[in-house]
Amino acid sequence: MANNATDERGAVLEMIKIVLAERPHLPEGLDATTTLEEIGIDSLDLIVVFSRFEERWGVPYTEEETDWTVFETLGALADALVARAHAAGKELR
Repeated sequence: MANNATDERGAVLEMIKIVLAERPHLPEGLDATTTLEEIGIDSLDLIVVFSRFEERWGVPYTEEETDWTVFETLGALADALVARAHAAGKELR
């Protein structure tokens, strides 16, 4: 079970990094410990991440969830998205 959770977190984190790499103002070399503040993520960046997550895994989001100040690191964002998927009854594969 833990391995599956690790795999899910890794898949979500990879999706986040791919999405953010498309944002021209963000640096390369992002990982789970990268803080959102240090790379200047804003609510528009999070909307793009949440939209891509919804597109890929069918987990909807609300505008209130795109407050970047809630998430300290990209890893915390990935964990929140995995938890959101589980709450919606989705498996991330």
